[in-house]
Amino acid sequence: MDKTAIIIICSVLSFVLSIIIIPIVIQICKKKNWYDTTNSRKVHEGLIPRLGSIGIIISFGISLIFYNVIKTIPILNLWQLFIAGLIIFIFGVLDDFINLNPYIKVTVQVISAALVSFSSFYLHTVFGITLPAFIGRAITFLWIIIVVNSFNLIDGLDLLCGGISFLTLLTGGIYLLIAEQPLGLTYFLLCSSILGFLIYNKPPAKIFLGDGGSQTLGYFVSIIPLFPVKTNLETINIFAFLLLVSIPCTDVIAAIWRRIREHRSFFTADRGHIHHKLINIGFTKTKASIFLLSLQTIICFIVLLSLFMTNKKDAIILLSVSILLIWIFFSTLHYINRSVNIKHTGHLDEAPQKK
Repeated sequence: MDKTAIIIICSVLSFVLSIIIIPIVIQICKKKNWYDTTNSRKVHEGLIPRLGSIGIIISFGISLIFYNVIKTIPILNLWQLFIAGLIIFIFGVLDDFINLNPYIKVTVQVISAALVSFSSFYLHTVFGITLPAFIGRAITFLWIIIVVNSFNLIDGLDLLCGGISFLTLLTGGIYLLIAEQPLGLTYFLLCSSILGFLIYNKPPAKIFLGDGGSQTLGYFVSIIPLFPVKTNLETINIFAFLLLVSIPCTDVIAAIWRRIREHRSFFTADRGHIHHKLINIGFTKTKASIFLLSLQTIICFIVLLSLFMTNKKDAIILLSVSILLIWIFFSTLHYINRSVNIKHTGHLDEAPQKK
């Protein structure tokens, strides 16, 4: 059986398992009364389970084992990545149950990021420049923590985090295949399980990703550029991945700046994230998700285009300009949102929202 047939079979298996397991998780959550909490920051209403990560990871894990039986993956060489991801997943799910102290959550992320950055998987080059090991490991450490938290914080609307994760991981898997990294095939299995989840996460959502899902998917995204590549893509990979995660990462950087500016703790929640702002200026929740997912689709297309460009300098220019445009978009949205707030009461929490 050739490689293409194997990955198609395993991807279909992952998808089917996901659409079977997710309803089971939903029913268990309803029976046990395991629901997401509601507060002034969140935009959803009603009792919604938030353990979608369970169905995604189980279906992905089973299909990955099946794939490994047919075509062996050097899992032993990846043990640090698996353990770090497992730690983030377990404590993320635990947080979905008991709302862990923010300092515990950060400690877990630090441990996982350190485990990866002190392994052989770290950024050896940035912008085509070979880095000293300690600098490469430090950048990798910060990169993982920022990306994990950015996907966690973008998880505020139906379809949004799951959809952005699906598009980003799919593009990342294609990147790895172009870079002659066979592990890219396993990302298609993960995307298939996410696709099954999205069927139940479309508005009105029957289940949420939860912290266990958003953080774990963010982790899977963060480790893609750490895999060794055999082509000349090293010169553009950092530009490509900065663009790929530009929506959630710019949002989390803006959130950090907002807390510094307002002299608030980094761990305080607010309604100043990009999806809140879109809703505040007149988007419905569904239209806000569709808009951001459409923007992410364009981003993924640009990244894929850059990978196939023979002139890498032109590719870097394309990616850099695209990143700049995303920043301009965020800045413009910020000022539009501020103008809307002035017309209302001056507080985002009190601004009218469309359902």
